[in-house]
Amino acid sequence: MKIHRIFSIIAAAVLLVPTYSSAAGNKTSHRIVGYLPDWNYKPFSELDLSELTHINIAFCNPGASGRISCNIPENRLKSIISDAHSNNVEVFAALGGGGGCDGYLQHLDTPEKRTAFNANIMDYCESYDFDGIDLDIELGSDNKIWNYYADWCSELRTLCDERDMEMSTATAQWVAEKVTPDTFALFDFVNVMAYDNDEDRYSHADYEYAVKCLDYFHNRKKIPKEKLVLGVPFYGRGYTSAGELDWNSYMSFSDIVSKGNEYYSADKYGDIAYNGAVTISKKAKLARDYGGIMIWELTQDAKGEQSLLKVINDALRGDSFIAGDVNDDGIFNISDLVLMNKWLLSSPDTELKNWKAGDLCEDDRLDAFDLCAMRILLIG
Repeated sequence: MKIHRIFSIIAAAVLLVPTYSSAAGNKTSHRIVGYLPDWNYKPFSELDLSELTHINIAFCNPGASGRISCNIPENRLKSIISDAHSNNVEVFAALGGGGGCDGYLQHLDTPEKRTAFNANIMDYCESYDFDGIDLDIELGSDNKIWNYYADWCSELRTLCDERDMEMSTATAQWVAEKVTPDTFALFDFVNVMAYDNDEDRYSHADYEYAVKCLDYFHNRKKIPKEKLVLGVPFYGRGYTSAGELDWNSYMSFSDIVSKGNEYYSADKYGDIAYNGAVTISKKAKLARDYGGIMIWELTQDAKGEQSLLKVINDALRGDSFIAGDVNDDGIFNISDLVLMNKWLLSSPDTELKNWKAGDLCEDDRLDAFDLCAMRILLIG
């Protein structure tokens, strides 16, 4: 029996407010960017494309001649991009990647080389109908490539604008030291790799590290919040008994949850530290105030109801919440009741961050019945 039926006898006491529609829809207003590796592209057919806004093909890199290619066969790559477009998902060519950047400097150290190389990049994107490029240059700050990076990005920006293409970058603090705010401003959005933190002795990608990374790029690199896309890992890394990150230890989320359902919500399996559903949901809620979520990488997700991609969508859309938690702080308590009461009384500057959590009567409206239900729920 729904709660509003229980309170039907006190209808005279109700204070009505306008009816609202749910904020959830078929698509989130935030970006959900997933990388698809060219060494494991076959699981693409199992993806729910309605849960993504962008797919980055990882990785498309140059040979000695400067021509761009990836390891996905030509016909299959065209099919992937076509299927994505049919579902209103944009596809970017991701350039670089961990271990894939060593061949770039030789194509960038003179204007003439950059012109030829950029033409190759544009030809590759146009031939497969890519919607944009993602620069994932993961090299240390002492690498000479950063002497030419700003000019390269500026030239690519012009070429992308001429073709109505977008341009993003994947970066981390150790990568971004030599990249100026003016250069970051050239990108449509910035994917923040908030994982593989080897300074932490317990987790390479905890929530606090995500907050720290977003703060760095917003305040130090002057990137607007709506352009910052928070990167999350669909994998875990191991730690040694001395608390050091074991770079040779790597386990996908799908493999982790196959060891037991209890690991779906946890963040640790043995010595493997990862992000389970609770932490991923918390990060996605953090990303509501920014540009969205980026995933490394899609094929490591679990299937069905244990999918982290589903958790991200629910959190970004506001579909997943705690009943009564109208201030959306992750817990239902007396502060939610006070806020709800003030909102019903139209107190100035009162805002419900998640009004749907207060609709305990499930009738798509907020009124005194819901307030009474909140009191009973809180006492219970």
